[in-house]
Amino acid sequence: MSESEDTDIIPSPSSIVHAPSEITTVNSSLAKSVIRSEDLVKKVTYWKLDLDTILDGLIPDPLPESVGKDNAIHHLNIIIFGKPNTGKSTLAESLAQALARRYGLGNVKALRATRDLPALFENFDKLFKRFRKPPKAILLFADDMTKALKKLSGTVGVKDSNGQLQKMRKVDYWLDKWYDIRGELFKRGMRQGLVIMVAALHRFYGGDIDLRADADLLLVRSTGTPGTFDANKVEKMLGPVVYYAMRQHEVDALRDRKELAWTAYVAKTGSGVFRVPRPPVTSKRLLQNVGSSETVEETAVEVVEPAKKTVAEPSKKSVVEGKLANQPKPGRGKWGRRFIMASGVLAILYLAYYYIWPLLPK
Repeated sequence: MSESEDTDIIPSPSSIVHAPSEITTVNSSLAKSVIRSEDLVKKVTYWKLDLDTILDGLIPDPLPESVGKDNAIHHLNIIIFGKPNTGKSTLAESLAQALARRYGLGNVKALRATRDLPALFENFDKLFKRFRKPPKAILLFADDMTKALKKLSGTVGVKDSNGQLQKMRKVDYWLDKWYDIRGELFKRGMRQGLVIMVAALHRFYGGDIDLRADADLLLVRSTGTPGTFDANKVEKMLGPVVYYAMRQHEVDALRDRKELAWTAYVAKTGSGVFRVPRPPVTSKRLLQNVGSSETVEETAVEVVEPAKKTVAEPSKKSVVEGKLANQPKPGRGKWGRRFIMASGVLAILYLAYYYIWPLLPK
């Protein structure tokens, strides 16, 4: 296929790895034909793309350098969309690994919070070590942002420019920090480098509208049920060619789970479908978990410990009974003291009989 042909996929200079003929329609009781026409099949071309190639078009090389005290941090917003268990967290780890290949393992820091947006900003100290310069690249991953935003109900007190305390919605407060991440890092001494904000959504209507509008890169792990709001949004953003190619892989994944490694993407540099293999099991995980997910796991471990049973029992008793239970048994202490006193008396009598009695006048 030549570059002049009608296609929604921007060609890449790299070589073709799969021919269009490998895209086949599926007729089964589980799914109808995904690719709607032969003309559409001919437009689908897979190019040899990977995360590194896609990031090359989004990250300047070299990164901007700070002159004086200006903020030269390069900022990227990435959305990973897909239903649960489609590999969104694995894809975020692959992004972190791509940064490590680019800047070196020691120059990349990454945090992951599951359904706990505030935890990302409350654990900033884990990104910076004392007496060391900031990392060159930072990745903050909000896993399941859909439910994380739902949990941020209520208000929080914030001081305005006049020092007056004003009420602000929690969701707006923490999203402001998300959008102003460059300012948050600048306050902590970071002047240049790269920060990537990754939000995983399994519902588009559950995500903030600004979050979707400002995304520099959209990675799609599943297209959603046809005809629904999410599926329509995904199709409009990806375009029909990429959308139906991705749907074909979803149907093929019913027979071969390796097809789940395919990911659709759309960015200012183009759109397409590429394969993202799972990171090796032996590789070091860069994403450091923070937030409520760790607390839940620790609580679950504590509940099954046998010692917890003895701790919970005193709450059923009265305060007096609790104090008595904590005291030593009276019998043992009383007889112990009597034995010591008796032994002392016998020792005194023994010494008096052998040393003092003979000296007394008779």
